[in-house]
Amino acid sequence: MNFFREGITRVVGHRGSPTKALENTFESFDRAEADGADGVELDVRLTLDGEAVVFHDPEIVIGDRRMPVAQVTMPELAAVEVVRGELRGRVPTLREVLERYGSAGRFLVELKTGPSPRPGLLEFRVAALLAQMHVLDRAVVLSFSADMLRRVKEHEPRVETCLNFDATAFRPTGRFWPDLPKGCETIGPNVALATGRLMAEAKEAGVGVHVWTVNDPEVARQLAVWGAASVISDDVTLVGPAIR
Repeated sequence: MNFFREGITRVVGHRGSPTKALENTFESFDRAEADGADGVELDVRLTLDGEAVVFHDPEIVIGDRRMPVAQVTMPELAAVEVVRGELRGRVPTLREVLERYGSAGRFLVELKTGPSPRPGLLEFRVAALLAQMHVLDRAVVLSFSADMLRRVKEHEPRVETCLNFDATAFRPTGRFWPDLPKGCETIGPNVALATGRLMAEAKEAGVGVHVWTVNDPEVARQLAVWGAASVISDDVTLVGPAIR
């Protein structure tokens, strides 16, 4: 059984611990782990030479230029230190993250939409890595793109997938979530949409719910009572005690 399907509300660090370290870096994931996170959420994009890297934004600053990640090679990216205010760090590959945390790692892996040097390659790379690193039972692949999730399942049917959505997503009349791609049994609503009615209908339908981004302890406690699979938070020290 998948770690996130065991009936316990998991506390997940949103890109690690972004208030205390640069998001999506080893330092951020280490801090979330030290603060008691059950797992981490991370974002994945594809470089020009086909490497799956952990980075949220579609563009990155290299020298005095802002360039799409999809047009940067891995050697170029490896030489870059990302700086945001007082926070700084380097961009890891997905393989490096999976290797670093080994059997202790639990991951919500979000596939980011946008330009790609080779459409469909990111889905293949992520599915293959999760299988090769033996983390399929400790990982869920998330995306706002139903097509990306469908392709992931085509590459690796054993992978658990989750459709993210916010208030801008089309939802059929009378429905609380968008149509799910084949094989997807989990949803990731924005916290503003995670109402009691949505949670009740999801439970009745056997649909798991990963809620983002939850930074209010009382909201986190209520979501746990309603049976959320996970709450994804910028600071697990705030929401963790409320749930546990």
